[in-house]
Amino acid sequence: MTMENLEIQLERLPKSSRLILRDDFYDFSVLEDILEKARSRKIRVALLDTGRFSPEELEWLAEFPFSFYTSDAFRPDFQILNLIYHGLERRGCGLFYSLQGELTEGSGLWNNLEIFQAIYISDREKDRSAEILAHLAEEVSRTRCALVYYHHKKPEENLVQFCLKNCWLHVSNKNFEEDAEIMMLDLLREIKKYGGCPVVHVDRGQSYDSLKRLAEAGAFLVFNLPLSALDSKISSLVGSWQKKKLPEKAYYLYREIMA
Repeated sequence: MTMENLEIQLERLPKSSRLILRDDFYDFSVLEDILEKARSRKIRVALLDTGRFSPEELEWLAEFPFSFYTSDAFRPDFQILNLIYHGLERRGCGLFYSLQGELTEGSGLWNNLEIFQAIYISDREKDRSAEILAHLAEEVSRTRCALVYYHHKKPEENLVQFCLKNCWLHVSNKNFEEDAEIMMLDLLREIKKYGGCPVVHVDRGQSYDSLKRLAEAGAFLVFNLPLSALDSKISSLVGSWQKKKLPEKAYYLYREIMA
């Protein structure tokens, strides 16, 4: 996207909207200009890290507020991550971390949870150790950091272990077994009891009563179906949930997408 087109987009975005940018698409001075314009328009910027800028350059950019999204793929060194954190934190900018590789007991992550607003983990590409996830959830529950886990398989009872205080679980109803609603409702209630925050992505048709029961059991519903495919009763339910807000740390970049 050219700078001219981006400026037009910024002008069209309503105030308090969110703009997601990759840091390797623009030169430093251009990116600085974008952030300044976004601040004047009260546009919230999420900056995706590719390892391009140094901690010092990021601190300079942080004169204008943004959320910084990095990962172990681009920032494996926790000494560098701590430098970035301190530079951003002084300016009121948050650091968000996506774990794409393996998490082991020897990882530096365990000693650095406090520097992150949120840690994102998905089992889309690889299986995740239930034991390690449970340990991470336990450690995160004692911090200000959030753990956000995307589970792409059939929901299982052991998910409760990963969903303590400060922990968000994302699941899709396309992976629910239609004859296992009672188990799912019990699981949601258990997660809420332990302080976890379940998010159910509605990716397939489900009855109004079933959806209402999911919500009553503690699920935050995110609807990804076209309104034209829904009856009026469910459309009304969709409308009410679309008005509800999730905190930025509760999802990875896009609320509607199962990362």
